[in-house]
Amino acid sequence: MAEGFKRRTPSQWGEGGALKAEILAAAGRLLAAAGREDAVSLRAVAREVGISAPSIYLHFKDRSDLVAAVTQEAYETLVADLRATWDRAEAAGPPAALRAMAQRYCGFALENQTRYRLMFGLERVAAPREHSPQHPVWLLSGVWQDAVAACRSADPCGERDRKDALLLWSALHGIVAISMALPFEADREVIARRADDLLDRVMAG
Repeated sequence: MAEGFKRRTPSQWGEGGALKAEILAAAGRLLAAAGREDAVSLRAVAREVGISAPSIYLHFKDRSDLVAAVTQEAYETLVADLRATWDRAEAAGPPAALRAMAQRYCGFALENQTRYRLMFGLERVAAPREHSPQHPVWLLSGVWQDAVAACRSADPCGERDRKDALLLWSALHGIVAISMALPFEADREVIARRADDLLDRVMAG
């Protein structure tokens, strides 16, 4: 047995879901640390979990499948968080709920920088363009488009809502990405004010 390898206690019958979750978590940690998809091997993930590499194939067909699952989980977590934020704030009206979502998006990014990096900062192996419609990024895009459209129910325009939702999301991403890239602690109050200013401009348009 290689030095430094710590074997995981074997799963009991029916505990395969727990092992899959451990594999996803380990892959996420290694991907975030490396910053590049091609720098992480299934062997390294298996070593991190404490299992043999072939055990991963019981849950994922290859490395690309594992990376896709890590990415999918990260997007689904953020989407669920934003939808829950909307639901809590919706009673105050769609504009207030959209503002709460924008604030929560910034908060999520700052509180979960490793996960956020996996979603947007990881250097990935390029996939064929025809695979793009299946990328989980469209889950998040749909959340923003639905929220913007709800604020304009009296004047619906699908194409305008789609464009404004993309601009809103892109600008929010820029706000948090710049804050996270600077060599000092992010100022949450400044970020919150910038997000509010952005919402004012988007909704005024």
